[in-house]
This record gives sequence, structure tokens and C-alpha cells, in this order.
Amino acid sequence: MEKRETRRQKIRAKKRRRIIAVSIMSILLIALVFGLIKFFGWIFKGKTPVSANLGPSLPLPGDPVTSPPKYYDYTMPVPEFKPVNDGYFDKVLFIGDSRIAGLELYGLLGGADILTSSSLSIDEAFDKKFSCSGKEVTLVEQVASNTYTSIYIMFGLNELGWNYSTAFQNEYSEFVSELKNLAPGSSIYLQSIIPVTSGKSGNPSYLTNEKIAEYNLIIKNIAKDNKVYYIDLNEVMADATGALDGKFAEANGTSLTKTGGTEWVNYLKSHVVDKEIYS
Repeated sequence: MEKRETRRQKIRAKKRRRIIAVSIMSILLIALVFGLIKFFGWIFKGKTPVSANLGPSLPLPGDPVTSPPKYYDYTMPVPEFKPVNDGYFDKVLFIGDSRIAGLELYGLLGGADILTSSSLSIDEAFDKKFSCSGKEVTLVEQVASNTYTSIYIMFGLNELGWNYSTAFQNEYSEFVSELKNLAPGSSIYLQSIIPVTSGKSGNPSYLTNEKIAEYNLIIKNIAKDNKVYYIDLNEVMADATGALDGKFAEANGTSLTKTGGTEWVNYLKSHVVDKEIYS
């Protein structure tokens, strides 16, 4: 009996070893088959391994050099560019108050068209008749019959006495929006209000450089919101205190001398946005 049981145990152990060997051989065979499949697949795909995405490749010699697009920052005043020549004004329109009239009087704007009057305010700019090139025209008529590369606006001095600065803001914003619709191909420049001299500020009471600074911030924000250009004339016309520099002022503390007007116009000529460098 013991011999028979021993023989049975040996047979069972032999069977287990055979099963284990067959299992191992099966696993190896399966692994070999998968390996061959991948190997031959790699061959038939041209032996081109998939590379990691390491970003754009470096330009090759002779490839054109391209720069990333540059976008104009409408939150900032117009920066300085290469000055334009006097012929630039031949396709330019100016509209504004008595200070624009002063530039016309001094003959500083070349061939520009000018719509102005001494008491002009923003709320009457579209309705008023102006004398331009020997004709009486409205702003709408003048823009409709001409193609301007640029339009320069100056308002605010006559509106300082208004009861609410929000009224000025609303009128100015509506004016710019409508003008953009009338002249979609023109570059529109909103000029800051030039301050008055320190001796003039506060006389009359509403005419202060602090109020002018408040209005200029409104104008700057309107330029940003409407994506038009803001010209900060304080950079050239104001002294260290923010008042109109006395060397540019007439005795009344508000009007500009010809020297002041010349400085103003030269500043405009060196602050014309070059659209070719912006997307």
C-alpha cells in the first residue's frame, strides 16, 4: 500500500510540473507573438518612431523671419513716432474750440480742413454750421464729402462750467461713437485739454487745472473704450506743476502764443500712429 501511494504522489507531482511547464511555454509564446507583431508593424510603418512634442522647430537658413503681431495699447497715450512732414495735414480734419482756431490763425496746420469757433462745445458740434473752404457746412456734410486719413478733436474747455462731468462724458462718448460711424477709415485722435496757467486757474471758479485733469481722464477713458487714439498734450505744454507753461501762454493765461502753437503742432507731427507696425 505504501509503495502504491508513493507512486501515485510521484505521478501527481510529475503532472503538476508538466502543467507548470506548459503554462510557462504558453506565456512565452504569447509574448513572442506580440513582440513579432510590434516589430513587423514598426518595419511596415517606415521605421519612423513617434517623437515627443518639443514645440515648434527652429527656422532653417533662408526661412523668412516673422515677428509676433504687435497690438496697439489704447489705454495709453500715443507714443512718439518718426515725425511726419507738413503734407500730412492735407488729408486731416480738425474740429474744436478757440484753441484750434488759434492754430488756424497762426497758419500752423498747412492744408488741413478746420471746423471751429471760439465758443464751440461738444453738444452742438454736429448741428453747427462752420465756414470751411469758402462754404458753410456741418460736420456731417464735411466728413461725407471728404476722405480723411486722420481727424483731430479738441473739446472740454468750454464744458468745464457744466454742472455735471457725467454730462460731458456722455456727450463726448456719443460724439466719438457717431464720428467713427461717419468716418470708419479715419484715425481719430482725442486731444487732451491744455491746462491754463497757475495764475488763471480758479478764475472763474470752475476753470481750474484740477477740473481739467478730471476731464482729461474722462477723455482718455473714452479713447480706450472706443479704440481711438489719445494725445496727452500735457507732455509738451505743461510745466512741472501741471499748469500751462508761461512761455507758451498769452497774457489771459488761456490762449496760446504762436510759439506755444508751434510746440503743439510739432508734438502732433511726432505722435502719429504708424498703423503698419500694429495688427
